[in-house]
Amino acid sequence: MKKIRFKAKIIFLAIFVLLFGMCIYADAVKSSPRSLINICILGFMMHAYMEKKSRSTKSNTNYKSENFYKTQLNILFKNLPVAAFLINVRGEYICGNAEINYLLNEKEENLSGSNVLCKFFGCTQEVFDRMYDFVKNNRQNFIFEHLYKFPQRNQQWYRIYLAPLYNENNEIEKLAVFIQNISTEIELTKQQEHFIATISHDLKTPVIAQIRSLELILKEIFGKITPGQKELLELTLESCNHLNQLISAIQYSYKFDNKEIILAPTDVNIMKILTECCDEVANLAKERKIEIIIKPDLRKNQIIADRKFLKDAILYLIENSISYAYEHTKINVELSDEDEELVLKIHTESPYIPDYLLYRMFDRYLGQTQVYNKIGFCLKLYYTSQIIQAHHGKILAYSDPLNKNTFGFSIPQIREDIHAIA
Repeated sequence: MKKIRFKAKIIFLAIFVLLFGMCIYADAVKSSPRSLINICILGFMMHAYMEKKSRSTKSNTNYKSENFYKTQLNILFKNLPVAAFLINVRGEYICGNAEINYLLNEKEENLSGSNVLCKFFGCTQEVFDRMYDFVKNNRQNFIFEHLYKFPQRNQQWYRIYLAPLYNENNEIEKLAVFIQNISTEIELTKQQEHFIATISHDLKTPVIAQIRSLELILKEIFGKITPGQKELLELTLESCNHLNQLISAIQYSYKFDNKEIILAPTDVNIMKILTECCDEVANLAKERKIEIIIKPDLRKNQIIADRKFLKDAILYLIENSISYAYEHTKINVELSDEDEELVLKIHTESPYIPDYLLYRMFDRYLGQTQVYNKIGFCLKLYYTSQIIQAHHGKILAYSDPLNKNTFGFSIPQIREDIHAIA
C-alpha cells in the first residue's frame, strides 16, 4: 500500500513540475495572465484527483485527516507564483501559501477558520453564498475583478478566481482561491486608451486638414499650377492618404479588440466595392507595372455586409498583394459565391512564404515583419483579419514554392446576427 501511495505522489509531483514549468514559460513569452492561473487551477484539480485515487486504496481514517490534507496542500501552495488559499464551502480559511500571508499581512494561525473573503475582500456572507451557488450550479470557476486596499499595502486592482475541488462523490468539498494583481494590466489599458486618443486628435486631425488642402490646390481653386507642381502635390497627397489609412487602421483595430465596433450591415454591391478598390490602388499598380484582372463568378452581386469595413478589408488585401508581387506580372482577383458564401481570392506571383510564417502575417501588429519587414502592412492585415472575423468569415492564405501566392477570405452572404458587436 505504501508503494501505491509513493507512486501516486511521484506521478503528482511530476505533473506539477510540468505545470509549473508551463507557468514559467507562459510568463517568459508574455502570454495571457489567465493562462497561467488556469494552469495553477489545473494543478489543484490534479492534486485533488491524486488524493481521491490514493484515498480509495486505503480506508485509514488518519490518511483522510484534515491535517494530512493541509500538509500536502501547503507543499503545493508554496510553489505557486500567485497568492492562493483553500476554503471550505462555508468560506472558512483552511490553509494557504506565503504569498497570501504577505498580501494580507497576517499570519497563518490568524487566518485559520475565518472567512477571508468577507474579512479582506468586502464580501458579505450573502455575496459569498451567491458565488458558491454559481460555482456549484455551473460547475465552473467564478472570476471577478475589484480594487482593494489591504493592510499596509497600496490600493491596487486584483482578479480573484474561485475554483472548485471535488470529492469522491463528485461533490464540491473545498474551493481554491487565487489572487492575481492586475494593476499593471489596468495601467497598460489606460495607456492604450491615451495612445488612441492622441492618435485621434493630434495625428488624424492635422492629416485630414493636409489632405483637404492638397485636394483644393490640385483642383486649382487658388490658381493655376504647373505640371511639375501637380506631380509633386499628387505624390504628397498619396503619402498623406497612406498615413491617414494607417491611423484609421490603428484606431479601428484597437476598437475591434475592445469590442467597441458595431457593424452596420446593408445590402451592398460587391462588384462595385471591388471596382472602387482597384481604382484606388491603380497608381500603385501602375508604378510596379502590374495588371489587375477581375474574374467574377457570381450568381448575384448583392450581399449583406458592412460596406465601410468590407471595403477596407478588400482594399488592404489588394494593396498588400500589389506591394509584394513581382513587377511586370498580373494579379488575378477571383470572386465567387458558393454554398451561401462569398469567396475572394487574390492570386499573385510573389516570394514564397513558409507555412509557419504564412498565417502569422495576420497576427497582431508585428506578425508580418519577419517576412517583409513592413510594419504598415502588418497593421492593415491584422485589421483585415478582425473585419473578416467580425463578419463570421475566415482568412484564406496559400503559398506555393513556385512563387505563387493566394490571399483572400470567405464570409457568409446572409447572417441574421451580424448586427452584434464585432
